Amino acid sequence: MTDSEPGVAPAAPGGPDPGLSPISALTGTFTSPANTFAGLVRRPTWWLPLLLWLGGIAVVILVSTPKVDMERTMREMFEKRAEKTGQSMSDEQIREMAARSNRTPAKAAAWGVPTSVLMFLFVTLVLWGGARASGSEARFSQVLSVWGHANLPNVVGLVVAIPILASLPDASETQFSIQRALKSNVGAFLPADVPVFLSSVASSIDLFSLAALALLVVGMKKLPAMPSGAGLAVPVVLWAVYVLGKAALAAAFLG
Repeated sequence: MTDSEPGVAPAAPGGPDPGLSPISALTGTFTSPANTFAGLVRRPTWWLPLLLWLGGIAVVILVSTPKVDMERTMREMFEKRAEKTGQSMSDEQIREMAARSNRTPAKAAAWGVPTSVLMFLFVTLVLWGGARASGSEARFSQVLSVWGHANLPNVVGLVVAIPILASLPDASETQFSIQRALKSNVGAFLPADVPVFLSSVASSIDLFSLAALALLVVGMKKLPAMPSGAGLAVPVVLWAVYVLGKAALAAAFLG
């Protein structure tokens, strides 16, 4: 028996730390997160969770795009804005905007996947900046590895959502209602007429997202020279800022 992390072969005396294999890092994230993140900080690996995340997003986009009625989405959005501003749009204008917004599933995925890569890297950059500002000596690759594996519960959420979305009739949903298809967040159980700000905040209180946040706290605490309090505060504060900022933007545009 040794004290090495699951899936790590013991290093030869004086030899380099072999690190975690990508597969054992995936399983260890759920079965032994503290040891796994410690191993990932020593020898970062991030490509497999990123590929799984992008693959899940691509499939969700391909499956969900035909389920959304863009004309009804536009009509619902401008009706809400009209209630707030008093400005309305004609049916013809709404149809023209919906036609311009319509994308085939393949085109939607071709736009959504690269955007998700950029967002993944942006989140890593923000977390890295927060860690460095807190006194940690973490390298970008270490934070990238921690975030990639902490994000795995959201990958599970995508996998769970796929059959639910696939079961919906084509053109039966709007971009707003389809977000309620997976009943993993508080917002999915609220009435459709609740204020937009409240609905957005409630939708962020999500089982998979909170699991990812909990894992991120565990991982951030393993970064080199990371104060324990900062390991908790950095991800939680940044998550709260994101949730409130997203809700404020939704309220500004949708009323």
